[in-house]
Amino acid sequence: MVALSRPGQFLLWILAAFVAIGLLVTNLISEYRSPVTRHALYVVGVPEKGAELFFGGKRCSVCHAVNGKGGHVGPDLGTIHPGRPAMGWLATVLWNHSPAMWNRMRGVTPPQLDQQEMAHILSFLYQAATADHPGDARAGELVFSIKGCVQCHAVHGEGGHTAPELSEVAASGDDVAWVRAMWNHAQRMVGPISSKLGGWPEFQGEEMNHLIAYVSGGQGRAGFDTPSESVLRGSAEHGWKVFQEKCIQCHSVSGEGGKIGPELGPDLDLPHSTARFATVLWNHAPAMLARARQVSTVIPALDGEEIKDVQTFLISLQYFEPSGSGLLGGRVFAARGCARCHGTKAEGTQQGPRLKPNADVFTPVSLASTLWNHGPGMWARAQQLGVAWPTLEGTDLGNLTSFLNDSK
Repeated sequence: MVALSRPGQFLLWILAAFVAIGLLVTNLISEYRSPVTRHALYVVGVPEKGAELFFGGKRCSVCHAVNGKGGHVGPDLGTIHPGRPAMGWLATVLWNHSPAMWNRMRGVTPPQLDQQEMAHILSFLYQAATADHPGDARAGELVFSIKGCVQCHAVHGEGGHTAPELSEVAASGDDVAWVRAMWNHAQRMVGPISSKLGGWPEFQGEEMNHLIAYVSGGQGRAGFDTPSESVLRGSAEHGWKVFQEKCIQCHSVSGEGGKIGPELGPDLDLPHSTARFATVLWNHAPAMLARARQVSTVIPALDGEEIKDVQTFLISLQYFEPSGSGLLGGRVFAARGCARCHGTKAEGTQQGPRLKPNADVFTPVSLASTLWNHGPGMWARAQQLGVAWPTLEGTDLGNLTSFLNDSK
């Protein structure tokens, strides 16, 4: 842990961090040059690498668990429910909870995290927080009966026999296989089910999750070799490729793509969990099929892990911090007390340096990384000066970074 004598040193490190993250983002974007492929790596960082750091080299799991796997000194980070945009929300939570965390860690030197490592860990935590929790098999049996599934399908031999045995579809709690089967076969089931039941049954809340638990015999997902594998789900990059091949003809992302179906960009309130995603697909199947027939198109089949990768891509669109308002950022800068040390226009004072960037870029990831590495020194200095640690709100970060990046 490096002891800092002045908050100015801390903020100079932030400026250095911004150079690195700016170059990273530039390199990522330059790899994808078609008009629409700018979304290909919306999740900055690789979740798999973040898991390796969390459970391995950086030993975060000594104190924290993710969905029950790891230590219990600190909270389980898999139980958080990220706000939107998630990257900025995660950085804001880290900022707000830092003083309490540093108090708890007195005498312990935390591992250092550079910007790329922080990006990996944040993306891993975001993906881990979207994992499904076990459903209630007994409640699922009731759903199976009430929704009319039992009239055609059997589970472990109990039920109808005019349609496939469902326990074979979701064997070992394979929720990906369940969603894939629902997507690929729903269009063939709309007519027969609506006719037999007098309408298309819809699912609400956790009903789909309970149904999956029932048809799989109450089994959770199995076969993971390491703790990290149990929370890693899908590839956003591959999902974007699949989306371009099979979905973009009908759906757009941020205005780019087809107009036959609804816009699927970051403003869409899309569920993150697999079961709730399956619920959306199922409930909209009749309208989707009707629209496809109206425009004489075929709903494409999704094979293997494609359905999971597409979902991971779509929820990754809610990850990046959007452009905020420089005007509002200036007000936040003053209201949160930042201007006290750095000036109303971030021009710098005797208490703190100038924060206006030149070619550097302020980002939530660089802020989170530098806060983690050097924040204890800044906090100690703030206590010496009698300056309260500012509390940020969920929407502050986008406005603050816009204000600082726009300052001249």
